[in-house]
Amino acid sequence: MQGLYGYFARNMRGKKGQRGFTLIELLVVVTILGVLAAIVTLSLVGLTTNAQAKACSQEYKTVQAGLDAYMANNNVDSVTATGTTGTSDMTSPVLLYNDGSVNVIDSAHPTYIRNSPTQWAYVWNSSGRITDIVASGTGPAKPADCKVSG
Repeated sequence: MQGLYGYFARNMRGKKGQRGFTLIELLVVVTILGVLAAIVTLSLVGLTTNAQAKACSQEYKTVQAGLDAYMANNNVDSVTATGTTGTSDMTSPVLLYNDGSVNVIDSAHPTYIRNSPTQWAYVWNSSGRITDIVASGTGPAKPADCKVSG
């Protein structure tokens, strides 16, 4: 074992008895780490934008399903259309969620989406089809990739 230790002790020194790393070696390692960090950072930037677009698209489908359920439950063929600014809290013209004013959820006060306002505001026509998604006053900006489908 002494022979192996002596071998490493003699051969682990650099030229002229230097110990440690040279400046060039340190610069190469730092450069490689910087490139790897840049690649990871750039790959993560696109994830948040894509997630917001997916959330907007999913919420649009949920609100459209809520409007359809409202119309089916109330046996109506049309609802009052919203204006071009939409409605940020979904209380006008139809209530699609329980806003807390009703303590008991029953058949007279069903919840068509979830028990909270939506993140974005929606504009629909009299037949209950969502025609546009706009930013609500308190919510986030609408992602560019979030569009009303068919």
